[in-house]
Amino acid sequence: MAPSLIPFPSTPHPNEAISRRWIAFKVSHRAGGPSWAVVDASTYELHSEATAFLHYLFGSVRSTNTLRAYAQRLAAFFTWVGPARLDWTDGVTVVSRFIRELAVTPLPAPDEGSAAYTEPHYRSGKTLNQYAAAITQFYMWAGRSDLIGEKTSAGFYETRIAYGYSGDRLLPGQVSRARAVRVKEVEEAPKFLDASGTESLLKGVANRRDRFLVALMIETGVRIGEALGLRTEDLHLFHDSRAVGCSTTGPHLHVRRRQNPNGALSKSTRPRTVPVTEAVCTLYHLYLEDRIDRLAKDPSPMVFVNLYSSSHAGDALKYSNAVKMFYRASGKAGGRVNPHMTRHTAATGWKRAGVPARDIQELLGHRSPSSQLVYEHATDQDLRDAIDAVRPGSARHS
Repeated sequence: MAPSLIPFPSTPHPNEAISRRWIAFKVSHRAGGPSWAVVDASTYELHSEATAFLHYLFGSVRSTNTLRAYAQRLAAFFTWVGPARLDWTDGVTVVSRFIRELAVTPLPAPDEGSAAYTEPHYRSGKTLNQYAAAITQFYMWAGRSDLIGEKTSAGFYETRIAYGYSGDRLLPGQVSRARAVRVKEVEEAPKFLDASGTESLLKGVANRRDRFLVALMIETGVRIGEALGLRTEDLHLFHDSRAVGCSTTGPHLHVRRRQNPNGALSKSTRPRTVPVTEAVCTLYHLYLEDRIDRLAKDPSPMVFVNLYSSSHAGDALKYSNAVKMFYRASGKAGGRVNPHMTRHTAATGWKRAGVPARDIQELLGHRSPSSQLVYEHATDQDLRDAIDAVRPGSARHS
């Protein structure tokens, strides 16, 4: 049979590159310390651009948790780009489609085999913006590295001019830059622990080290990375610390940003001093008793070390282990507490006790006073008191 002169379309073979699944992969950097890369899930081949960006972040002294989060978001993005048959170098149009896809795709159900109907859950606006922010930073780096054109990278930010009036006079506009790919977030008051929640969490803690860690974070509002990065030289649990060269009075701790063997890193670059209570000092000394009893040799300068694992005894406590401890302790009370809730708990308690906003800003290490606004939320009782205060027959109304 003579070959046909009509050019039939050929059946495309599966493109191996299109079907690739990328994952975040923890690596040990040659410069020392843990880092993250994006690799092929089957071959473990590095994704060159994403991994080079993560290498840049590592050199910029970003925390291990930040590297992990960026690696996971970039892996999800590049896994999606292939089957969508898009070119990531097209920039903002590709990223906006990816964020839209994340927004409308339900999260996996906890029990796929259950026949009962469960309401689908979707990613929050905050989560979507975290994806958008990480990917935007990748594109900014790609522009500086000449992987994409200047026009493409410039498209990720919009210039906005906000005008105002004073009477009938138009004031000069305030120029600001905003990310082009951004979704609206539903404003929610931060979750925090009340007195009973705090008591339940502390009761669920299994040992003295973890009880000291939880109490310290609730009392001082330090972040989990700041707590795990503490060294014994940072704890000045004396009424007078002049003997160790510190003029701060009363028991306190120093929060400093520096590299640590467990990858913990203070988010704030500005050092600060936070007072601690006598109760926290007592818990520390109880933990210290356990540490002395369990470790024959204890050369570690870190405050929080492994005591209950023979293979890693004396090593600095890692973030993942601390988070699991929070989930175990809170799970015993039927809830789920993440470490950052302790920071909200401390700040909310200070706010309601009438502590000035400037002092709260110093205690939390916030740069901007506007960061305190998130803690100015009303409780159910606050709202009920407001209604009762003006109802007919109330003392205030009469």
